[in-house]
Amino acid sequence: MEKMNKPYKPIRPGEILKEELDARCWTQGDFAEITGKPLQAINEILAGKKAITPETALLFSKAIGTTPEFWLNLESAYRLDMLHHEQHNSDHVVRRAKLYSIAPVKELAKRHWIKPSKNIDKLEAEVLNYFGIFSLEEQPKIAVNFRKSEGGLIDTPSLLAWVRKTEIDAKKIKCPAYEAQKLRKAVQDLPALSVDEPAVAKIPQILCNLGIRLVFVPHLPQTRVDGAAFWLDKSSPVVALSLRMDRIDNFWFTLMHELVHVMEGARTSGSYLDQDIINDPGNEMERKINQKARDFLIPPDRFNAFVTRTKPFFSRSAVLAFAKELGIHPSIVVGRLHHEEMLPYTHLRNLMGKVRPMFAGHMSS
Repeated sequence: MEKMNKPYKPIRPGEILKEELDARCWTQGDFAEITGKPLQAINEILAGKKAITPETALLFSKAIGTTPEFWLNLESAYRLDMLHHEQHNSDHVVRRAKLYSIAPVKELAKRHWIKPSKNIDKLEAEVLNYFGIFSLEEQPKIAVNFRKSEGGLIDTPSLLAWVRKTEIDAKKIKCPAYEAQKLRKAVQDLPALSVDEPAVAKIPQILCNLGIRLVFVPHLPQTRVDGAAFWLDKSSPVVALSLRMDRIDNFWFTLMHELVHVMEGARTSGSYLDQDIINDPGNEMERKINQKARDFLIPPDRFNAFVTRTKPFFSRSAVLAFAKELGIHPSIVVGRLHHEEMLPYTHLRNLMGKVRPMFAGHMSS
């Protein structure tokens, strides 16, 4: 059993034969002449491509002065070791296949979320530790309400890995206990911060003061994930953002969407995982959450009044004036007009700034 748990390097009978030939200063051609075997057969035995038969073992024993059993035992041991070696590699294939069915192993190693290793035992230990499980037969203990986008392939192992990373990062943050009333009051004032980049960069701390851990974890390939909201415990909500779409308007909409989840959802260990958040509203509950997020950013009565007096031509100056009136970044107004299909997506793109630079120090690798 000890032999089967370690890598094998089977010894070919041909290696022993070559040593015997070298000791006698015989070439392979000499040995072929001596034994009467074809040179090709001798070459194949030396390379391990051809097995030593009882007939060949008898010829070798007479030529070299050994017993036939010596060569037959070498051949038998070699073939048995080869089977052990193949079984060992086969077991590794099965284990690697299981690992890759649980998580996008190469991507996790590339991002240094786990330590890369060619040793299957170490690699398996890394994946198990990452998900907090004890065997490959366990399911990762992550409760997620999946919403799958029809806009692209959804890779469930990658989604689980992404959610797990948000949990790991969130547990590193220390915040006071969450107070719902404080959030309901603060959420009214948050959009006003959008016009001030230094203030936007302070949002993680502002939310932490309210008891909410805000983490930024880049999406994994094929996930199309924008954000998530979940609870570490009944007093510790988490909002996770991927910043998949690096735009100010998308950041604010996704942030408000997840904060509404925190305010509206039950304090359980389950997660709300939002994928392709604008184009795929999912179910009725998600549509309502989306609408509340939009209303927090732009009050519906004021948006309707703006549209009524401005349509069908939404000029740059009109958008800037309305954004200034509301005290929010013009990107939020442009994003809303794009979503409502009142403004072509190609128009006023120069008002839609990037958001990742504001959170460079908070973004997970």
